[in-house]
Amino acid sequence: MIVCHCNRLTSGDIDDSVCCLMRASCQRKDLCAETVYEELGACPQCCGCLELAEKIIDQSRLAFLSREALATLRQDASGNPE
Repeated sequence: MIVCHCNRLTSGDIDDSVCCLMRASCQRKDLCAETVYEELGACPQCCGCLELAEKIIDQSRLAFLSREALATLRQDASGNPE
């Protein structure tokens, strides 16, 4: 889904960027549209997309943290590092 027409950014672009930023620092709480856009080499122009971009960023961040937590639980349950 296209989120930002000005920069031609999709929800997938935003999700990938959030995952990359989260991998670099799992405790990132400062993820905002401007940070994610910068990671993508873009900047908000008309700003009509920011509300939707922020929602996608929040969802992507939660999904990333959930995947990390699940991986930790699986690792603890198996007793073996993955």
